[in-house]
Amino acid sequence: MQNHINQRPNYLRILTIVSLSLLGSQVPNTAKAEQWTSGIKPTNEILIAQQQVCQLQSSPADNSQGVDFRDQPVGGRNIAFFNNGTSVTVINRSNDGQWAQVIGPNNAQGWVYTPYLQNCTPSTSQANTRSTTGGITIGTMCQVTGWSDSPNIPVQNFPNPQSQRMSYAFKKGTQLQVSQPPTGEQSQTKWVYVKSVANPGQVGWVWKAYIQCN
Repeated sequence: MQNHINQRPNYLRILTIVSLSLLGSQVPNTAKAEQWTSGIKPTNEILIAQQQVCQLQSSPADNSQGVDFRDQPVGGRNIAFFNNGTSVTVINRSNDGQWAQVIGPNNAQGWVYTPYLQNCTPSTSQANTRSTTGGITIGTMCQVTGWSDSPNIPVQNFPNPQSQRMSYAFKKGTQLQVSQPPTGEQSQTKWVYVKSVANPGQVGWVWKAYIQCN
């Protein structure tokens, strides 16, 4: 009888050890769960930090002088084409960092190869420049002065000499008003986005040296 009584603490000891072992086995799982959850926040911060305004610039060996927008990062089809120098806003990047999702002129959205993005600045700087275009305050009145070889000045659809010309031109003496550039087109140093006062439907980018503003 005494032997049976002495053996009872052994059973209690075994149960205690098993219970502690089971409890201990849950600790690593809990730690992993906490580590995974905390890893979500840096990902969101990175995405926010990646929003930039960049200029498109293709490879020097590429004769197209521009960059294609694709509908997806890898193996995507071409959905748009923009000339070198066009400003775009980066809103996302692929996991390997080789592709960037961007918004271009006229709210065109697609993916471009990351090395084609040059002269990038934080997207917050775009908000600071939206009150001017070409360094001239939006709303300023200007007049076409032209140049010696021609009384007319060309109007471009993008702030780039290789971009497409509009079907109209501004004659010398035409009254212009500096206007807000389309979404996705960043203000340029030597280009000004304007509209004709007499024909408000005639808008576009003109070379800053060809106009005189008040």
